[in-house]
Order: sequence, then structure tokens, then C-alpha cells
Amino acid sequence: MKSTVARMLGPAALFVLAASAQAQDFGSPPEKTLTTPAETTPNLPGNAKTVTWSSDQVAAAVSICKKQLAGMTLDFERLPPLKQGICGTPIPILIRSIGSDPEVVIDPPATITCKMAVTLDTWLKEQVQPAAGALFGSQVVKLRNAASYKCRNRYSGVNTKISQHALANALDISAFVLASGERVTVLEDWPHEAPPLPTPKPKAGAELNEATIAATKIKAAPALPPAPPPLAEPPHDQPLAEEPIAEPKTAFVKKMHEEACKMFGTVLGPEANDAHKDHFHLDMKPRRAANFCE
Repeated sequence: MKSTVARMLGPAALFVLAASAQAQDFGSPPEKTLTTPAETTPNLPGNAKTVTWSSDQVAAAVSICKKQLAGMTLDFERLPPLKQGICGTPIPILIRSIGSDPEVVIDPPATITCKMAVTLDTWLKEQVQPAAGALFGSQVVKLRNAASYKCRNRYSGVNTKISQHALANALDISAFVLASGERVTVLEDWPHEAPPLPTPKPKAGAELNEATIAATKIKAAPALPPAPPPLAEPPHDQPLAEEPIAEPKTAFVKKMHEEACKMFGTVLGPEANDAHKDHFHLDMKPRRAANFCE
């Protein structure tokens, strides 16, 4: 059963359980659990035995989600419970936009958990928008969603651990779009080191013995120039040259990765591996100690 799209304008709108459009998102649990066909590979998480969520599990998840989303401005749709093997969540939500000043569109809409939505909202408000304003004089109005829910293992492997995407507990972001129309992408704007220059190979037959090499070095070594005089100290009224400022887009993506590491359980970017060269992976995997950040 598909529920009505709701725009959350505050705590009051979230808890009105009358015959309003907002209330239908947190009304009675859908009659059916959304499942998808299993794959043929035996080790995929979707091929485990599927045990659908009980009505008590769904009701408990709805209660928690109400509290988590209280006070948020959110355009979302409550989806039926997801369950395929060990994949899924009792209360997935499809987010179309988040925030109001400005509204940030999620393109395309993302299927995630309520807890993931809360942390995403905090990251946007406390880090993304202030940094965008400082660096570009404009705010982010769209996030490019590279991936959200998908029943799979990590890196779509057969014998790897289950991915947080399979629990609707992750979101991949590949680009930020500003109100000015400017785009900041992880692929293009993440700083990349220049590859090392190739070492020239010696010509065939040019092998020299140690004595010949030493004689060549002595013969070819130029006379050393006299040492330059010490540099005079700059006048006290002349400021020292500052370090060059990073290109704004580069500074922005680096800062967003750094700050995300403080909020999400896992953050993976271009320095993690080649699979993440074009996006940030953000998830809410619980961890005993520090968040995992690469």
C-alpha cells in the first residue's frame, strides 16, 4: 500500500493522526511487506530465508521514527516494510527533499532509514550549508544520490559482508548543486596527486663498470657556485606571504568529507579505494569506538 507524500513542517504536523495527508505516513502499517525476487547466487543476502517483520516490530519502528523526525522539515513517503532475506528495514522512507531554508532536493529520491535522514539533516545544516556560503556565497539546493537502498553485499561481492545499503542505512553522494547553478562533484573536485615521472631506462649496451661511472661523475661534475648571501629579514611592517588557498571546490569536498567523518558511522571517499573515486559513501553502521573514515 503506497502512502501519501508528506511535507513535514514541524513536530505538530508529524503527530497529527487525523484524516490529513501528513498523518497517513505514520498510520497503520501497510498490509504487505515489500519483497523482491531472490538472486540465484547462494551467498547473496537476499537469498537467505525471508522472515517478514511482525506488526509489533513495525509499530515499534514507527514510534521511534516519529521521535527521530520530530521538528524536521522533510518531504518524504513512507514505504511498506522492506524484507528480502536478511536485507531490509521495518520502516523505510523515500526522501524527496530535506530542509526548508533552503530546501535540498535529493536527486533521485533516496530510500533510507529515519535515523539516516536525521544525521543527513544535521550534516546539511551544521556543515554543508555554512561551508557553501563561506566558499561560494551560495547554498546547496540539491544532492546527487548515487545509491541508497539495494539488497547486496559490500562491493556487490558474493563472499563479502552485507552492505549497509542492504539495510537502507546508507547513502552515496556524488555531487552538490548550488543555488547559483554551480556543481561540485567528488570525481572532478577531489584533489588528485600527479603521477610520478617515469624513470628513464638506460640504452642497450650502456652498462658501465663502477670505475667508469665514478670517472664520468668526476669529469662531468661542474664547479659549485659560491654560496648565496643570507636572505635579509623582511621589514617589520611587511607581512609574510601566506600559504596559497585551496581552490574553493576542492576545499569544499575535503571539508565535507572531514566533517561527515564526525557524524556518520562510516565515511568512504576517493582515498578509500577506486570504487569510491566518484562519491562519498555515508552510513549509520553502529561502531564500538571511533567512526570508520577513509
